[in-house]
Amino acid sequence: MTYFDTHTHLPDDCTDEQAEALIDEATKAQVTELLLAGTSLRDCPQNLNIAASHEGVFTSVGIHPLEAQDYDAEVAIPKLREWLSAPHVVAIGEVGLDNHYEDSAPPPALQEQAFRDQLRLAAETNTPVVIHSREAFDRCYELVRENLPADHPLQVHSFADGPEELDKWLKLNTIFSYNGMVTFKKAENIRETLRLVPFDRLVLETDAPYLAPVPFRGQPNASKHIPVIARRIAEERQLSLEELARLTTANARRFFRIEI
Repeated sequence: MTYFDTHTHLPDDCTDEQAEALIDEATKAQVTELLLAGTSLRDCPQNLNIAASHEGVFTSVGIHPLEAQDYDAEVAIPKLREWLSAPHVVAIGEVGLDNHYEDSAPPPALQEQAFRDQLRLAAETNTPVVIHSREAFDRCYELVRENLPADHPLQVHSFADGPEELDKWLKLNTIFSYNGMVTFKKAENIRETLRLVPFDRLVLETDAPYLAPVPFRGQPNASKHIPVIARRIAEERQLSLEELARLTTANARRFFRIEI
């Protein structure tokens, strides 16, 4: 039985030695595949290097909406296009819109420009997209519909919207990843949609170092905690842990086009 963490990050200022330890701990916990999600032109190079030197480690490249403050399409898009040719790069992301931090976030117009440009790059290169949508569903969905073919593969990571939004995403070629929030006492809204997601659209994530599951809440999260998240999801979906591990790993490999 093995797991795939479809969305994780290295801690800030993480050394290669620390990254090595995190990957080793994950492997010992049967998390044998993981994706390091890119958020900026700063963190993507380290992710690329680590993925290139570790079997089972993959990465995505992209500019997170909260990293769009200095977005320059003439610099960013050629660099992202170059990185997409690396063998372990399997997606563009995480990209999208974030309206949660109104006072400190980049202006909405700049977030939208970065998102739109990266969606168009994904369409041009036929690359799966990892989407970050926080308190921004309507505009995020609209931009996706405007800039991608209807059947383009999408992952809405850390899904936290409601059944209505879930239904709209399901009309597209979308998978949904759930993380430690499923274990939070007050997160029944998360568990509600978890119970509605078709089995072939469900994958696991940590979003480490954030959102550590109970009983590790308040501590830095890590891919080694995927089995804790999986146990709660298996319980909610009335599956054995083995069945959940098998189907979510297969879904992740199919989405990221990984042949094992």
